[in-house]
Parts: sequence; C-alpha cells; structure tokens
Amino acid sequence: MTESLEARERPRGLAALTETLRGQLLSLAVLALVLIVLTVVAPGVWDGPWLWASVIAVAVATGVALLGQGPLYDAPWMPVLVPALDLLVIMLLLGDAEVPRIVAMLAVVPAFWLGFVARRLGLVIVAAGGVAMGIAMALRIGASTGTTLTANAVGAVLVPLALVAAAYFADSYTGRIEQQQLTLLEREREKTEMARQLVADGVLLDNIFDTARVGLMLLDADGGVVRINPTLSGHPALDGTDLEHVLDGASFLDLESRQPIPYGAMPFLRAARGESFDNSRFWIARPGHDMFAVTVSSRPLMVDGEFRGSIASVDDVTAYMRMLEDRDDFVALISHELRTPLTSIAGYIELAIDEDMSEQLRSWLKIVERNSTRLRTLVEDLLIVGEMSRGELHLEPGETDLRSVAQDAVATLAHRARNRGVELRLVDGPPVPLVADARRVSQVVENLISNGIKYTSDDGFVEVRVGTEGTDALLQVSDDGPGVAPDEAARVFERFYRSSAARASGVQGAGLGLWICRMIAQAHGGAIAFDSEVGAGSVATVRLPAGR
Repeated sequence: MTESLEARERPRGLAALTETLRGQLLSLAVLALVLIVLTVVAPGVWDGPWLWASVIAVAVATGVALLGQGPLYDAPWMPVLVPALDLLVIMLLLGDAEVPRIVAMLAVVPAFWLGFVARRLGLVIVAAGGVAMGIAMALRIGASTGTTLTANAVGAVLVPLALVAAAYFADSYTGRIEQQQLTLLEREREKTEMARQLVADGVLLDNIFDTARVGLMLLDADGGVVRINPTLSGHPALDGTDLEHVLDGASFLDLESRQPIPYGAMPFLRAARGESFDNSRFWIARPGHDMFAVTVSSRPLMVDGEFRGSIASVDDVTAYMRMLEDRDDFVALISHELRTPLTSIAGYIELAIDEDMSEQLRSWLKIVERNSTRLRTLVEDLLIVGEMSRGELHLEPGETDLRSVAQDAVATLAHRARNRGVELRLVDGPPVPLVADARRVSQVVENLISNGIKYTSDDGFVEVRVGTEGTDALLQVSDDGPGVAPDEAARVFERFYRSSAARASGVQGAGLGLWICRMIAQAHGGAIAFDSEVGAGSVATVRLPAGR
C-alpha cells in the first residue's frame, strides 16, 4: 500500500463535523484560559471593543462548526475553513493598536490545527497568516517606545516563526502517525491475506485429503491417528478409526517372500515413529477377508525443526500383484514344460560330442551345449521364482559351515574366472557354523561370485570373505568392476532388473540372480545388502543367523 493519507478520501459528514468540533473546542479552551488570565491580570481589558470582538469572532467560527451534518460537511475543504477563519480573525484583531499582543497566542491553536488537517496546504496558509500578523505587529513599532517597542519588534519576528513552527510540527507529527497507520494497515492487510490464504489452503488440502484415490493417514507426534481419509477408512482390510484398530488382528507379510514382518518393522509403526520411507510393500491377512497387497510411504511433519506427526499414504496394489502371480504361474508352467526336453537335449549333446567328428562340427556342438546350459539355468531360475512368489520355498536346514560352502563355490567357479582373466580369491578364516539349507546357501554364494566374475573386466579380481559379526554369520563378495549408480544400486534386488552398466556390458542375464539371493537370505531370517560406486566396484554382503 503506497497511497498517503492526503490521497485518501477526507472525512465527510459526521466525521468532518467531529474533527472540526475537536479543533474548535481546543481553540475555545485556549481562549477561555487567555481570557481568565487577562481578567485576573488586567480587569479593564473588557472596557475596550477588541476583546469582545475576538470572543464574538471565535463564537462565529464555532457556530459555523455547529451548523450541522448537511451537504456543507461533504466538502473536502470544510475541516480547513474554521481554523482558517480563526486565524483570519486573530490577524485582523492584531491590526488594532489597542489590542494586546497576547492575542497572538490564540493563533497557535488554528496554526497547529491547519498543519494537522491540511498538511502542506495548511503550512502555506499559516505562513501567509503569520507574515500578515508580523506585519501588523511591525506597524505598531512606530507608535511604541521603550519596552513596548522591543516587544512589538520581537513579536513581529517570533509570532510568524512560532506559527510556522506549530504548523510544521503538526504536519510532521501527522506524517509520522500516517506512516505508522499505513504500516499497521499493511500488516493487517497481510495478516488478513495470510488468514484468507490459510483458509483457502486448508479447504484445498481437505478436498485433496478427502478425494484422493490413495489412502491417507495423518498421525500425531504420539502416533495417534488424527485423521483417515474415506479411501482408507473404507478399505476392507484396513478399516478402523485409530492405529490399534487398523493393526488389530491383521498379519503383515513380505510382498515377495510371504514371510511375517516383525511387529516393530510394520510400516504404520515406522510412520508413527516419524521415519521417512517409500513404497514399503506387504500383504495384509485378516480373518474373514482375502489377502490384500498394499504399498505404504511416509513422511514426517516437521514444524520449526520439531516433529509434529507424520502422514502415510497407502495404495492398494492387490490387482497388480494378482496379475504378477498369474504371470509367474504361467512362466512356471512353461518352464516346467521346458525342463524335460532341455534335459534330453543336453544329454544327447553330451553323447554326440563323444563321437568321432570334425573339429568344426564339434565346436558347433559345444556352442549348442553352452546355450543349452544357459537355457536350463534360466528355466531353473524361473521355476525357483515361481516357488518363491507363491511362498513355496522349502528349506531343508541342517548343520553346515559357511567357510566350507564358500570354498566349494570358489573351487567350482575358478575355471570360469581364469577364462575371463579374473583373479578369484578366498580370504581364509576360521569355520563359521550355520544351521541352514546348505544347497540354498551354496546357491547364494555361487550367484554372487558368478555376478562378480561376469561384470569384472580382465585383470580384475573377485574376493570372497567369510566371518562373523555379533550373532551373525557374514559373507562378503567384492569386485573391482564398473559399479552402478546409487539410484540403481537400490533396485538391484528387484525381479528382472538389470542396471544400465549391466545392459551396456553385453553380458546376458535375466535379472533374477540377486532377487533369488535376497529371497533365500530372508527365508533363513537373514538379509543381504549391496553397496556400489561407479568406477570403484561393488560389495555384496549376506548376513545369516550363526549356528550355535
């Protein structure tokens, strides 16, 4: 807001009358004080006409101010008229040589009044009136002697300066008041606009919250449910008005392994603790309902660095997961049907290679053998994927040694590493006892070593370490391959996912090996992690509960 008070509309009607009366009453108060002083000091002053004339003049001005609330007060110049009349009357009175100089004191009030209501225009009027009063007092100098002469001379100079100073003070004071008013008005306008915007934002957020097709849950800092949108409250597996009801009687299973999720790791409880995460996926099993698949994301709500709660979004992906299950069933069926003929093909190729034939024909058969082996491996992986997706991964746990499993895997893949020009080494250590399915654990170790060999260039290395950390058995497979970007490293355990570096390398693969490793590790109650840096290689770490 940049407009000044001069540019704003002046007070009209009753407002103008009130402002005029306020100034006129002040003038009357000063006049009454002057009259009382004069009466006490010089009772004879009432004998001449000048004092009566000044009283009548002020009375007339007051009468003008009391005319009423008619159209006269709609004029913008009305607040200026009365003080200007007062100033004019006092100026005329000072023209009479018999009028005491003290009457000039009355001019201070209309001067201040004019500076207040008319600002720069009032200052000009006061300056003109002051000069006229100074001239009137100067005209007395010729008929004055002694002290009177000095008083008239000083008054001719000081009266105009005093009047101009009063008007200037009023003008400056009014300017500061106006500036403060403008600042306050601007702040009030900003507050009003902010309040209006907050209301509009609140309405918008309410509409978004209530109409979102994704379930939304708003939690307070204590984990209590503040609000649930209709999409979530109407969900058959998540129906409830608070977190306890939502979780009551429900079982939460990992989306892929179908293994129960630990209570403290449930996404809703993680959200209540203020954790930030994306797309935590799981199945919900509740008595009397079919299983539902959902993904949950959460963000904490921070205000001035203080945790005030969190909001969780819940998306039902049951239909999508059912579609993937149908796809997996179909793939498993086809893979099962392919297993028998592929086994037969492999057997006859082995027999054929043992026969006498030309070297050219033998090299062709070896190519067929290698591709047949690749195809059988892919079929076996697809069958495993089907079993794991249906939660049918059967383990045969027994006492085994992780170091022995790693030694066997290194020995099995040493020939492949030599052919690739890759140094494969095992950092030996003490035995690491496990109670686990040795065949499945061996599958994990071989998959990780095989990946390292495939994606490491000539003269590179793949290193295998076995040890313990706390109550966990630890297996690490590291390489100095090309590595992958951080955003891709987070996805390497997804089914059928291959990083851009893997695709660019020309190395063939289906993107199932690491997924299978993760599922096997989780089925044993363990976990697997993958750390990588572009140009600096990768490290895969498997943790399994150590045996007693």
